[in-house]
Amino acid sequence: MLFAPRAWRAVLAAAGLALASGASSDDVILENAWLRAVPPVAPAMAGYFELRNNGNRSVRLEGAEARSATGAALLETRTGKDGRRRDRALDSVRLDPGDRLRFRPGRRFLQLTGLTDVPRAGDRVEVCLTFSNHDDVCGDFQVRHSTP
Repeated sequence: MLFAPRAWRAVLAAAGLALASGASSDDVILENAWLRAVPPVAPAMAGYFELRNNGNRSVRLEGAEARSATGAALLETRTGKDGRRRDRALDSVRLDPGDRLRFRPGRRFLQLTGLTDVPRAGDRVEVCLTFSNHDDVCGDFQVRHSTP
């Protein structure tokens, strides 16, 4: 009788757990990711992106992480009855199968705070989007002065 080596069995077990958990890392696609360039003394910067859920179950975006920032928040800009625009924190955002979610200027955005190293236009910053029920989705956000 042939048995797989112990390491091979561990790989197979991990693969089985990944399949059992639902969405794979290819299910949620990050596109058009960019950060708005800010002055070198700025304490925060805004990020924009699109997410597509190609999976067969809903996922819930809950936040983000970046090495160059001590904090991150998902925010939404709303215009009140008085005509003033205000930003409010989003605890999470649900993305159903087949949905496309856009974080764009004037609407939803990612705010990186406590910048430890302010990136300049042309730089790329790795940002990982965090989910309550899916693996993190990481990608390079290009720093730009204007919308691509």
